[in-house]
Amino acid sequence: MQEKIFKNLLFVLLCWPLFLTAQQNTISPYSVFGIGEIQNQGFSLNNSMGGLGVALRPEAFLNPMNPASLSGLRLTTYEAGISATSMFLSEGNLNQEYFSGTLSYLSLGFPISKGFAASAGLMPYSFQGYELLQSFEIEGLEDTLAYDLNHSGSGGIHRAFVNLGVELFKGFSVGGTCSGVFGRLKSKRDLVYSQNDYLNRRDENTYTVRDFVVDLGVQYQTTLNDKSLILGASFQPESSLNADSEDRIYTYNVVGDFEYIRDTISAFLSSSSGLVLPKSYVLGASFSEDKHWMVSAELDFKEWAELQLFDETDPQLRNATQYKLGFWWTPNHSNIHNYLSNIQYRGGLNFNTGFLSVSAFGEPISPTEIREMSFSLGLGLPLKKSKSTLNLGFQFGKRGSLDAGLVEEKYLKFQLSLTFNDKWFTKRKID
Repeated sequence: MQEKIFKNLLFVLLCWPLFLTAQQNTISPYSVFGIGEIQNQGFSLNNSMGGLGVALRPEAFLNPMNPASLSGLRLTTYEAGISATSMFLSEGNLNQEYFSGTLSYLSLGFPISKGFAASAGLMPYSFQGYELLQSFEIEGLEDTLAYDLNHSGSGGIHRAFVNLGVELFKGFSVGGTCSGVFGRLKSKRDLVYSQNDYLNRRDENTYTVRDFVVDLGVQYQTTLNDKSLILGASFQPESSLNADSEDRIYTYNVVGDFEYIRDTISAFLSSSSGLVLPKSYVLGASFSEDKHWMVSAELDFKEWAELQLFDETDPQLRNATQYKLGFWWTPNHSNIHNYLSNIQYRGGLNFNTGFLSVSAFGEPISPTEIREMSFSLGLGLPLKKSKSTLNLGFQFGKRGSLDAGLVEEKYLKFQLSLTFNDKWFTKRKID
């Protein structure tokens, strides 16, 4: 049975990057900036509680947001999640709806010895997907020349990670994460004239990144009035990643349904610091009663203004702070006759100051900060006659603004995951 599970897991792990990169997982116009739309780096448990996790220390769930929490893992744990997003975009009198779904993460963790555990997994880091149109006219003495600028982008960056967590002494744990960051971001701009006797122009750019980054985490757990108090922190240092940049410029004209390329210019750059990811700091605390309830708060600060692509910063990027609150509650986990009392009910709030300060295309006005607010709900449904849990999560949020010609995004995200627990790597003794 275990061999079959491992074979299926290995197959999914190998195919997952191919499946994910084939999807377009966002149409947000804000993904044009930086490295795209940054994804929350938590699993279903984290996302159902406002995206927090640095001070969580679950015994039967994986918590990728602080590797130090692994030292509390008691059983081998495998978790896989899928997600679906409905997004509603508004700009003035224009509206657009979009739906996407994907396999969102895979992870496997196991205790090596008491107070020492490891995990590994795959998950997305950012997505890019946008289509923007600008129309212009040039008034001449005899006629008017009209042309369009079409901007589009696709792709994403993903990470494969390995976590280690160890309890150095009673209550104090440290952990580290090594992540392989890989992916490709493609952007294209078309200058298209309304008159066929003008040559159109297309600019294409492809960023490819592949390298490793390291994160560090600590947790301290103590008892206060028979309750558990956990203080947690994590830190990601600034990381310079190997990246390539390929640029191509075409001139072309269109006859019927065919494009005829006239001239091509290309350039290729490669650098050991082609992508520089900025530092980030996270602090949090949680207070809980064993297997009954937990509340947590978290502060997350990232220096996005320092992000660089081939030594260039983006003036639209700014440092961002997230404020997170979350909880879970299980009415009575020991009451086997009442299933509803065994369910773990989850909820959370998240306010993000945002890492963008932008203005609408062609609008010479002061930039607007793109902030985001969301609240989340979730359920941890224990499966009878097993040690597994089915996790359901819902997130409702809003980002952006209708002011100054900008786009407002409202979204509903649904996440479904399965957490499977067993003693795969524990030797059984037979008397």
